[in-house]
Amino acid sequence: MSYAVEMRRITKRFGPVTALDDVSLAVIPGTIHAIVGENGAGKSTLVKALYGAHRPDSGEIVIRGHAVTIANSAQALALNIGMVSQHYGIIGELSVLDNLTLGAEGGPFPDRHAARRRAESLAARLGTTLDWDAPAHRLSAAAAQRLEILKLLWRDAKIMILDEPTAMLSPADSDRLFESLRTLVAEGTTILLVTHRLPEVMAHCQRVTVLRQGRLTGDFPVSETDPDQLTEAIIGRRPIDAAARAVGETVQTVFDHGPNSAPIRLRVTDLALRGTGARAKLAPTNLSLPAGEVIGIAGVDGSGQAELFQALLGVAPHTGRLEWNGADISATSTRERLALGFRIIAEDRLAQAVVPDWSVLENAVLGLHRHPAYQRQGWIRPAPKRDWARRVADQYQARYASVDAPMSSLSGGNQQRVVVARATESDPQLILAFQPSRGLDLGAIQAVYTRFLELAAAGSTVLVVSFDLEELQRYCHRAFVMYDGQLAEAPDLRSETLGAMMLGQGFAPRAASPEVAA
Repeated sequence: MSYAVEMRRITKRFGPVTALDDVSLAVIPGTIHAIVGENGAGKSTLVKALYGAHRPDSGEIVIRGHAVTIANSAQALALNIGMVSQHYGIIGELSVLDNLTLGAEGGPFPDRHAARRRAESLAARLGTTLDWDAPAHRLSAAAAQRLEILKLLWRDAKIMILDEPTAMLSPADSDRLFESLRTLVAEGTTILLVTHRLPEVMAHCQRVTVLRQGRLTGDFPVSETDPDQLTEAIIGRRPIDAAARAVGETVQTVFDHGPNSAPIRLRVTDLALRGTGARAKLAPTNLSLPAGEVIGIAGVDGSGQAELFQALLGVAPHTGRLEWNGADISATSTRERLALGFRIIAEDRLAQAVVPDWSVLENAVLGLHRHPAYQRQGWIRPAPKRDWARRVADQYQARYASVDAPMSSLSGGNQQRVVVARATESDPQLILAFQPSRGLDLGAIQAVYTRFLELAAAGSTVLVVSFDLEELQRYCHRAFVMYDGQLAEAPDLRSETLGAMMLGQGFAPRAASPEVAA
């Protein structure tokens, strides 16, 4: 058989670490071929070797039957290979058209009218349109994704590498993306899809390659496998979802007697950010959170989720009323809310959750310095703090050289493990978790959500923002949806229901209950 891409016995080392160990890959032309595996499995290293970002130590790359050497992205593009990474290469200050053509204008004096005509023709192939004159920073996540794919088409890419392309998209936008990809495949384009979403693999891909710890552990036609087999190939054991759900079902029985059978832990009435502009980002919000639940919040990124969490934690000035176990805490500070057991897993790990130059030790107690376990008469106690740091770092099996090593020496996924453990292991009463699985592999994701369910079973409340509906459906007892700064409870957890509400359909914001309003 003639393959679009063959990677034969690829090995790549970074110092003492073997990132890829004798890995082979064969991709049939005109198909969507998935590459899956945990963080650190070698997925990114493999596709970066194909795109010229990494040079293999040994092995061979064959494109359309010809052995090639790909030393950089320019050589990859010359072979009609393009890549869209998780972090888009879009310059917000430039127009959409300028972003499309940047670096491939065709000369010092490009014909903008011709460029626009070609741009519109390429967009029509994807069944989409863009405002070519608008600054790119106005693009939605879905539109930015389409622009990145159009940039590959502009450069005549016939082999496309897409790294987690649906991570920030709504279900409807994800469906539209795959419709576009199927159109490209029908025209002969070959797509390599790096993803952690197994339903995408099962629904849209023809073949799947599985990596674990730098080695090939599976290569299957999608029609001949299933999610459980893929999960076992990815993490080396059968899925533990059943165990996690068993914990969840134990919690769920608390609510079998009706919606008022569990005490309300946090009650929110007309919560909004202070100021006219700020209020537009978070419309007056009403919310009741009972003890003992893991509650999800779905929504397209930027719908007000971050503003809601900022208001709940008290880091942003807000109006409205908050009651914690019946007591008014509207005027309390963030410090006081932390003392009540509020914990945060922040949206932006580097900007909001860690200090990269500080040690793992100092980051493990960040925000918890005043906890009685770690201080005496205002002085930090070194031994308990060091024991706590090791417990935090080890909870989700973070890999680190020493708790005295700088946080920046850990990978992004290992930093996230520390951030999550800092929240889940510090006697939390309310966890505000924003994309807690970001940067984590499948095994760690299951461990984190299992821990959420255990905490809920013990009486804590967990509020989770996730852009992955499968996570919400698998692990949450119920869900809310945010749309245009407003919050509404979803009647069920079906993708059709959540997806429609994320687009504003059937969306009914919750009013304050009469007893609260009174």
